[in-house]
Amino acid sequence: MVVAGFTRVGGPVFAGSDKEDRVNAGFVLTGKGVLVVDTLVTREDGLALLEAARSAAAGAGEGAKPVVVAVTALVYTHEHSDHTIGSTDFPPCGVLASEGTTRGLRVELERMAADFAGRGIAPKTPTLVFETRVRLPWDPEVVVAELGGHAEGSSVVYVPSAKVLFTGDLVFRGRAAWVGGIRPERWLAALRVLESWDVDVVVPGHGPVGGREILAEQRAWLECFLARARELRTEGVPARQATAILGDEFGFTERQRENLFFGLRRRLGLRHDEEGSAGGGGAS
Repeated sequence: MVVAGFTRVGGPVFAGSDKEDRVNAGFVLTGKGVLVVDTLVTREDGLALLEAARSAAAGAGEGAKPVVVAVTALVYTHEHSDHTIGSTDFPPCGVLASEGTTRGLRVELERMAADFAGRGIAPKTPTLVFETRVRLPWDPEVVVAELGGHAEGSSVVYVPSAKVLFTGDLVFRGRAAWVGGIRPERWLAALRVLESWDVDVVVPGHGPVGGREILAEQRAWLECFLARARELRTEGVPARQATAILGDEFGFTERQRENLFFGLRRRLGLRHDEEGSAGGGGAS
């Protein structure tokens, strides 16, 4: 079943991407209302997601099992703007986010304040902040867990009955990961935890939906990337040169390379002996 570009991926769970296939989001139809997971990268995309969620809920409500059509809550998997901007035009609802995501979002909103104001962008701010885990007994049950690793906050959304997992940016599929703000060991630990869960469908933060195998694929990519970065660090290769080497070897786009440079210096300890600097926040 496909509703306005969002595909049913298991039970009452739908997933899709923005019109340019840059970033993923989704929603879960429950007896307490629709739970939206991330909100895409533009106001237009967010409105399309909202309409798809309402349409899917209205269609499901025609069946034997009652479904509340309204969007009751949304979850941010992390603070990066390509996952939060689309909430600007959402109706009043609960906004769930981890403590890390909430801190990161505060910084992100301050950093982007002038740009956002000029474009009428005002992402919803969290109303329910949790430390490690929230269980929503909403028929179906939904679990939101903070694992860390990719950004200041890095949460996942899991629907056990459907065996569907939204990973946020802990998983990138078919493209290099965004590494400017990574906590390397936490990210690897998070992926190992997720590999132990009972999951059939994985919705990555970016890239095509897949099976549980993409968790191991992301971990293998990250292990390989970190080993190579540390090898260059040991050899004394400066961050700017390492950025070019790793960018070519791991398929980082030109847009991603400033973020890669930042991550190599700030998170992986490569020396910086050139002029200039780069920022590590922003959309992923």
